Amino acid sequence: MISRSAKRAKLIALLALLPLVPVTICPAETATGDQDEYDRILQLISNEDWKAASDAAASYLAKTGTSGDLQARLRYIVIYTTAGAVSTGAFDFDVLNKRLKGFVAKSVTLPDRPVINDAQPGRMNAICISDPHATSFMVVAANKTNTTIHAFEYVKLQQAVDLAPHVGELGSITGTLRKVEPNPNKSPTLVLRIYIGDATIAFSKALLGPPTVTVL
Repeated sequence: MISRSAKRAKLIALLALLPLVPVTICPAETATGDQDEYDRILQLISNEDWKAASDAAASYLAKTGTSGDLQARLRYIVIYTTAGAVSTGAFDFDVLNKRLKGFVAKSVTLPDRPVINDAQPGRMNAICISDPHATSFMVVAANKTNTTIHAFEYVKLQQAVDLAPHVGELGSITGTLRKVEPNPNKSPTLVLRIYIGDATIAFSKALLGPPTVTVL
């Protein structure tokens, strides 16, 4: 019989095999009773069931006793999945505005994304380096097929970070959500912009070696 921890490790490994999806979300600390719920959210994201993932993440976030680190991760999951639900027509922009209300000025943690030494336009779900010492940059968060953009994510770091030595690694950004800006044209192909300030980046080695980036 496979243990719960083994099943969870298998799910995280599965998500790491999906380089097109910006959801290699670190398994933040969860109470034993909530592990299944968190794993279910990860699976829904992997399946691109955006509405169900947004509903589940919002419900989890509303629970009392959730750690600050996990809250920051869940806020981003709610942002990303709710935007995905808008892109498919499962939610409208009114739902987006209501669900993200109250997130501004709070911490968010973005998922692990590959650090790429390439400023080529069109690269999505990656931290693309044009200036390795820049203090601000933008990440494009999209769906698997890069056909809809959930968010343009504008990041301003606390201080410059030399990104060049980290090419081929994964970077997870944590910062304060300064602004949420839904598309005024209400287009489902580009749902919103978010602005993150006072940010830091935590680097980690890719689980399966240097990430494949040709399709990002």
